[in-house]
Amino acid sequence: MKTLRCALLVTGLALLLPALAQTPVESSKKTAQKNASSASSPGGFSRENAADTCTTAAQTEWLPQDEMKLLAEHRGYRIKTFKLAKGNCYEVYGFDRQGRIVEAYFDPVTSRLIRQNIAK
Repeated sequence: MKTLRCALLVTGLALLLPALAQTPVESSKKTAQKNASSASSPGGFSRENAADTCTTAAQTEWLPQDEMKLLAEHRGYRIKTFKLAKGNCYEVYGFDRQGRIVEAYFDPVTSRLIRQNIAK
C-alpha cells in the first residue's frame, strides 16, 4: 500500500511540473479561460447545484487528505482550511501563488483541479 501511495504521489508531482513551469501570465490566462468556459457551460461545477460531483469513486480509492494537501501546496496554494465538500470534492480555502484569496475544488481520486473561485 505504501508503494502505491508513493507511486501516486510521484505521478501527481510529475503531472504538476509542467504546470509549475508556466509563467504567471500564461497560468492566469489559462485559469481565466477555464473559469469563463465553466461559468458559461450548463454542465459546469457550481456550489448551488447539489448534483455536481467531483467523483463517484469509493472513498477507499481516494488520495488521503494529507497527500492532497501536499499536492495542493506544491501547486502554490497556501491552505487555511481543507475539507470535504458536497459533491465528493476536496475543498481548499486559502491563497494562490499570487497571494489572492481562493476557494479551490479538487477531485479526490486524481487530484485534478475541478474549479477555483478567486476573490476580487
